Amino acid sequence: MKKKSSQRVWVYKPQPPKFKPNEKAQFLEKINTKIKSMPKLSHKISRVDMRANRIYLYELVEQFKPEGAEFIRQLIDDKYLEFPYARITLKDKQGEKSTVDWQRHNNQWMELFEGTLLECLSHVEADDEWFQ
Repeated sequence: MKKKSSQRVWVYKPQPPKFKPNEKAQFLEKINTKIKSMPKLSHKISRVDMRANRIYLYELVEQFKPEGAEFIRQLIDDKYLEFPYARITLKDKQGEKSTVDWQRHNNQWMELFEGTLLECLSHVEADDEWFQ
């Protein structure tokens, strides 16, 4: 009986960049100033958050609350819910390689575009099909 030879396959999986608190603050400042210069995003985006190597853009959506109804999440100012608008995943610390992700109805993220950090923000601004 012949033994089966086991083949080993090497898979390259780069580690996501780790940011120090001061680097995280610099990225958020850079993103906030860029968003303020974009008309659509400055109107839509209410908050920007960074966790690990991902930048989350949130929007406030006004909710109609029928009498006696209870929401699972707490309403902001008794009429707004905060939803994720887009996510930018950073592949390196400089922001030269990034992807734009959109959240589906089943809470899974779908990658839409790849480019630099500023290109990704411009893509979110210009794309009316996914980001309305």
